[in-house]
Amino acid sequence: MRLKTYFNVWKIFGFNAIQENLVNRGSNILFMIGKVLRFSFSLIFLFLIKNTVSSFAGYTSAQMIVFFLTYQFIDLISQIFYRGTYVFSNEVRLGSFDAYLTKPINPLFRALTGKPDINDAIFMIPSLAVSFYIFNNLDISVTWLSLVWYLILVTNGLLIITAINILILSIGILTTETEGIIWIYRDLSSMGRFPIGMYMQPLRFVLFFIIPIGMMITIPTEVLLGVKPSFSIFVTILVGVGSLIASLKFWNWALKKYSGVGS
Repeated sequence: MRLKTYFNVWKIFGFNAIQENLVNRGSNILFMIGKVLRFSFSLIFLFLIKNTVSSFAGYTSAQMIVFFLTYQFIDLISQIFYRGTYVFSNEVRLGSFDAYLTKPINPLFRALTGKPDINDAIFMIPSLAVSFYIFNNLDISVTWLSLVWYLILVTNGLLIITAINILILSIGILTTETEGIIWIYRDLSSMGRFPIGMYMQPLRFVLFFIIPIGMMITIPTEVLLGVKPSFSIFVTILVGVGSLIASLKFWNWALKKYSGVGS
């Protein structure tokens, strides 16, 4: 029953986002044009990989494309549901977060999912269609078992990205400044387009265990491709569940330190 309530609340958030898009049609048209251009350049990049690179860091060009598609899917999901992270620090400075704390809805839910990106949600449909077409035409062998584990590990990756966004929100409560952290994370996450194992230490350790981009993208893709994963599935799931629990504890601690915008 409680889950249904939160789903209905999120639908209201989405409806409000649609209304904002209709009001700001010009800027949203430009945004969509930018999305299409960026996606087109990504397709060109994938085409160049497939036709000019036979192998890279021990992976075939087809396998490299799967890493890229996995990154794109997880990143797009994050942008759709967790866009509120980008504006949260401003809401803390303006006092809007004070109002969140007076509502019966969990303030973390409101802060994390209160600004769904409808443009990315719309863009996801053609993106998934093109990605499936590309994947279906790659010269790779995938079993049903590897596909099931891939879906499980991608879900685990979404837990990790949720934990990272909760961590950023918590820092926003403590410092009211998250823009720099967000863009550092965005830059680091873009490294997940390629297998993390190709990077040198200690960067590889950072991208597996400090900011676990590798657990989000590299491990699921390696399992799907039938390649021996860089770390075991058990360790990957442990990192996913552990990071979410740790981020929730940090959020609760940060919330206790919050004294309101007027203090």
